[in-house]
Amino acid sequence: MKKDICVIDDDEIYQKIIRKLITRAGVFEKAFFYMNAVDALEDLKNPETSLPSVILLDINMPAMDGWQFIELLQDSYPSLFSKCDIYIVTSSIAYSDKEKMEDLPGLAGFLSKPINVDKLVEIGEAVK
Repeated sequence: MKKDICVIDDDEIYQKIIRKLITRAGVFEKAFFYMNAVDALEDLKNPETSLPSVILLDINMPAMDGWQFIELLQDSYPSLFSKCDIYIVTSSIAYSDKEKMEDLPGLAGFLSKPINVDKLVEIGEAVK
């Protein structure tokens, strides 16, 4: 089974770190990186683009936050959560973020930054 991962996060330093960690984990064939949810949504809604196996999604981003991204992506893919494992990845410790996650039971999980190689391997091995 093909395993692709998509990282959507506006933090340049995190992007550099997660690229290296994904490579070290060695469980994903392809990785796609977006600095904002608007560009990611545009690409993922393209009928010629297939959904990745996993999305690591920051929730606190300018222009469009992670929650808005999920809502708009679900409009294009009503069975989104059965096709793609979406993990909320954040440095936020706000309880309200965890409450919002409970409203979306299809989410694969809530991860606190920083993520490590072992966690990426675990995520890759758990792909639907």
